[in-house]
Amino acid sequence: MNRDDHLNNIAKFAARMIHEIRALNAIGRFDINSVTEDFLIPIVKLVFDCPDLQNMNRVQVNFPAVDLGCTTTRISFQVTSDGSSGKILKTVEKFHEHSLSKTFDRLYVIALTGKQASYTAKSLERAIAALTIQFNPAAHVIDLDDVLVRMRHLETAKLEAIDHYLASGWAKRDSQVKFREQLDKFLAFSTEKIEVEKTSRKYIPTIFVETHSTKEQMRLFANPLFFYRKIQDKLRNFGYDHLKPSLRIAREPELVSEFDVGLLSAAPATFAELGVWLDQVDQAIGVELAKVRPLSWRRETGEARYEPVNPESAGWKIAQFRLESAASGLTSRLIDARALISLIRNKIFLITSMAGQGKTNFVCDLVENQFRLFEIPCLFIPARQLNGFTPGTRLFDYIKHNRYAPDGTKLHDYLTLFEQVAHDVEKPFIIVIDGINEVNDLISFNEELKAFCSAVSQYEWIKLVITCRSEFFDERFATILDEPFAVHIHRVNDLRSEMTKHSKSRLLNAYFAHFRISGSLRGSAKAFLANDLLLLRIFCERHEGSDVGHVTDIYKGDLFVDYLRKKIDSFPLEHRTSALPTLFKIAASMLAADDFSKLSVRNFTAQEQEVVRRFVEDDVILRQEVDSEGLAGVGNLAISFTYDELRDFIIAYQLVDLADAQQARALTEALAHLPGSPVYEGVFRYSYLLARRANKAAAIAACEAAANFAEHFSLNVHLLPPAVQTSEDVARVKAILSDASSARRRRRVALFLLHRHNTAESLNIALLIAHLNDLEDKGHVAFIQDIFGDLRDYDPLAWRRRVDKLVTDVGGDEGSRGLMQHTPEWLAFFLHAATHAGWMERERTSALFREAGGAVNSAKALMLVGPARATAVQLLLADIAASEVAMV
Repeated sequence: MNRDDHLNNIAKFAARMIHEIRALNAIGRFDINSVTEDFLIPIVKLVFDCPDLQNMNRVQVNFPAVDLGCTTTRISFQVTSDGSSGKILKTVEKFHEHSLSKTFDRLYVIALTGKQASYTAKSLERAIAALTIQFNPAAHVIDLDDVLVRMRHLETAKLEAIDHYLASGWAKRDSQVKFREQLDKFLAFSTEKIEVEKTSRKYIPTIFVETHSTKEQMRLFANPLFFYRKIQDKLRNFGYDHLKPSLRIAREPELVSEFDVGLLSAAPATFAELGVWLDQVDQAIGVELAKVRPLSWRRETGEARYEPVNPESAGWKIAQFRLESAASGLTSRLIDARALISLIRNKIFLITSMAGQGKTNFVCDLVENQFRLFEIPCLFIPARQLNGFTPGTRLFDYIKHNRYAPDGTKLHDYLTLFEQVAHDVEKPFIIVIDGINEVNDLISFNEELKAFCSAVSQYEWIKLVITCRSEFFDERFATILDEPFAVHIHRVNDLRSEMTKHSKSRLLNAYFAHFRISGSLRGSAKAFLANDLLLLRIFCERHEGSDVGHVTDIYKGDLFVDYLRKKIDSFPLEHRTSALPTLFKIAASMLAADDFSKLSVRNFTAQEQEVVRRFVEDDVILRQEVDSEGLAGVGNLAISFTYDELRDFIIAYQLVDLADAQQARALTEALAHLPGSPVYEGVFRYSYLLARRANKAAAIAACEAAANFAEHFSLNVHLLPPAVQTSEDVARVKAILSDASSARRRRRVALFLLHRHNTAESLNIALLIAHLNDLEDKGHVAFIQDIFGDLRDYDPLAWRRRVDKLVTDVGGDEGSRGLMQHTPEWLAFFLHAATHAGWMERERTSALFREAGGAVNSAKALMLVGPARATAVQLLLADIAASEVAMV
């Protein structure tokens, strides 16, 4: 090929470059300009004979005035698509402002899409006159046509090199464009898997509530070029000024910050710039930590303490605590900022938690909303779908199986393309693998996953998000943490622990809205469901589409019965009759094996195994468990109950169901054998409650004859529905209230009665008031102490402070209105408690009742206080008019 051929090819490539830059700039895609800077370096090196030409933004983030520079020939270039006088003026002014003539003797401006015919603005002339180097717009503002003219004088070997470079560069770009066209469809097909998760109700978008802390971590991990500012926020205003007074008192040398404040205003626009910036910030943090950490309480193991000049001086002793405290705060800020840097550089975001804690909801929302919103390329893989592919190459085959996947013979073919995409958009390419515990043959998949993680870790901007149930990870995948790539893993152990009280409240509302449930939750019912997501799911599925009214109590036994009935009714007709017997068989097998954590169903009938699989697919009643290793586990299905209380209920239901009027031998034997077992308390609770509800005398007798029945009764009395409460229960409650030897039982029962205001029920607050009324002074103090005390208290008077807090809280900002809305019985208890409050709180109590003068409830409350305690109450409320009592 001769010189003319090379020149013609080069001109063709240059024309295409100009066209693409103009087209992309026209739609606001100016990122092509920064890409072009690097693309031009090999060409400009040859045309201008600058052997050491480099992108100056690699040397310093946001290098002023120039983009490319060669310190050997001292030539610099500004590369821009804007060839206007204003742009040239700004470049010249910045060049002069930053004294770049100390580094460069010549400045060229390369106007990629064309220059002006002339540059005669007076302001530009003045700026050029201020330069200490020669700059002539006619000669030093050039476009690609000028570069082509210069090429005509190059030797043929250089022309050939430029021709080859441009040809390979455009071929690579064409390949990427073709891949990107297919990639959009490839990724769209992948994210369509989210719809499958919705259909199966593993992902319910309307009930997703942010786990704020984890989502914040994910934002930095998955979109660092947008959220790196969080690091700047953490370090803003860092300094030692507030330490100076204390250092002067201690006569210690002042600490001087060397932190470059320019790092806090830097705005890296590319991965390369971000990498340089992160290195600079990390280095700056290290410098400051070396100064301040020895003085703090957060020293690393083996790190020497700060040595004061005169440790025995009065000044040091006075200032030491304040200095160490302030230094600890500064150290924490620096360490937290460094943790954010580490989070950006991490390769794997690992989420492990127990079943039902929202892992799938979290990652599906992440893919569907956050990644889509920020146009972050993402490949979503529901791990259970890997079971349809060959063990050992499941992940590669899953990627290749996508009809829009480009040709690839090995995993690195795809990873290389994913990395190119990441650099094209300056956003990480995220691969999400949800629920790795759902892959069959976990042993082989563990090795495959390790190899996959290792491969991904070789690419700078491909990242993994992996979810797994905690127990599966600990038993089958924990060796991942021993691999070299483990240093790049960020692990979240429990999503639910990241939820605030406000988030939990929103979650309840979202569940009710999704399941079309009318009504509201109050008191213990709300607390139950807000803190137990599996129970919340069971409650909502049971009451889907109905009006539950105002729910104040959750009777789990009734809920479980209704839920199981509804779930079994959804089965095909041929499986309904065997569904409950299959669950009973699982319960009996667990009892026989004395293993309640896992059961193999290998020996179950085909129909029973099908029932089990249907329950497992739903993942609310049964779940798949980690199977045994080796040949024993091949083809086996190991299961357990997803919800421990439901397991205990089904075991108890079976035992009570077997009991008849003559005997309850199986129940008696179980209650004698189970103490110490994790299911004992639950099985006892539900056996007794079910026996009471069904009025099965033999089963009731078996429970009441069991050891430590009084303890179990106090634990479960709140679950006895009013309809089954009897005079015998009243007698038991009175006996527990009178038993001073067990403060814990008395507290449980008293607090239960305190919230039972319906005096038509057998067990209600009136029993508590009656007991308090009968106590003498010493016994009264002991009883109130039991109610408001805590075995964990170190301070013997802590109970009294809780009484004070109760009195204060009742008054609140609403004054007497807070009291008036309560029943007379509750107010009577309040008066009993208030007699033990501090004098300020007693004054508050008296004032509250004065403000409520004439209120019927207040008068009734005074009447409810018995003669034995009337004197104490009258002393407390000595200034309350006697007429209030007469109003009743």
